[in-house]
Order: sequence, then C-alpha cells, then structure tokens
Amino acid sequence: MNPFARWSSLKPSRRLRAIGLAVLVFGLAGAGLFYWIQTRSTAPTMDDLMPGYSSRRSRQIGIMMGTFGMTMMEWLDALKEPRTQAIIIAAVSALVALACFRVARLLDLPDPTPIAPQDDNRSDAHRADRGDHTSGSR
Repeated sequence: MNPFARWSSLKPSRRLRAIGLAVLVFGLAGAGLFYWIQTRSTAPTMDDLMPGYSSRRSRQIGIMMGTFGMTMMEWLDALKEPRTQAIIIAAVSALVALACFRVARLLDLPDPTPIAPQDDNRSDAHRADRGDHTSGSR
C-alpha cells in the first residue's frame, strides 16, 4: 500500500498525533545532537585568551548598570552556553508536540449537543398580568 494513501486515510487526530510524535522525537534528537556537536567544537573563551576578563567585565557592568544589569548579562551569558540552547530546543519541541497532542485530543471528543435558545413566547398581555413592565413610560 502506498504510504501517502495510508497517510491520507488517517483521521486528522491520528495525523496530529503522528506529527506531534515526530516533532518530539526529532526535537529531542536534534537537541542532543546540537549539544554533542557544540561541546566537541568549543572555541577558547575570553577568559582563556585574557585571564581575568570576566571578573573585570562583571565589575564594570556592576558599576555602570547595577545589579540588574549584572543579572541580565549573566542570563545572556547563560543563553550562549550549548547546554542552555539544547534545553531550549528540547523544551520548544516538547511544547509543540504537546500542542499537537492536545488538539488531537480535542478533535476526538464528541461534538457537544447545541443548547437550543429558549423561546420567549410570552405575550405583552401575559407580562402585564405578572407585573413585568419592561417597556413603556413610568
């Protein structure tokens, strides 16, 4: 049987689950491969090239921008690490896969029965008998 014919014969929810699984597997494998490649081909850091650079840089940033600036620069430095980047790749692929699985689950739920709006068949005379005076002057 042709794989494309088999794919098109699947329900949309089954297709979404397959796509979610593929995104999850390839995302996690890609994150692992990215981390492995990046850790094997590391270039020398500024501290390797110029000893004491990081401490002087941190001091200067602390003087110019305060503790908030130092915290932001630490976060920026952490984002440059291969481990952090691999975690971000894995997390994004997991979120996309989770969204696919959630939509597939919603597609499998039975259609809710629509609630028919209640007709207000009461006449104006009936409202007047009950004392409902919503229209008219007071």
